[in-house]
Amino acid sequence: MGSFLTVFMRIVIYLLIAAGVASIFYHLRRKKLFGGYIGGFIVAIIGVVIGEFVIERLLMEKTIEILNFLVKTTGVNIITGFLGAYGAVYLMNKLNHDKERTRY
Repeated sequence: MGSFLTVFMRIVIYLLIAAGVASIFYHLRRKKLFGGYIGGFIVAIIGVVIGEFVIERLLMEKTIEILNFLVKTTGVNIITGFLGAYGAVYLMNKLNHDKERTRY
């Protein structure tokens, strides 16, 4: 039963990170994203997963030292997830020529 809760908590944290990054780009920075907020959210989810699996493997020792309590209890590293999501949405924004979002 504990493994189900761990997986569920990991998914919820991934979704929260992706929602936060999409909000940063869409609402705070007012960038025009493919598909609007939902498109940015989906790309951020992909970025979280990529960040978690790629960056985590490259920087495992330092990330465990910095976020030891999160890595051991939930298996989620917020820093790598955020960096992956932010990088993915940033790349999506650049592919859209860094356009400002117009008011509706």
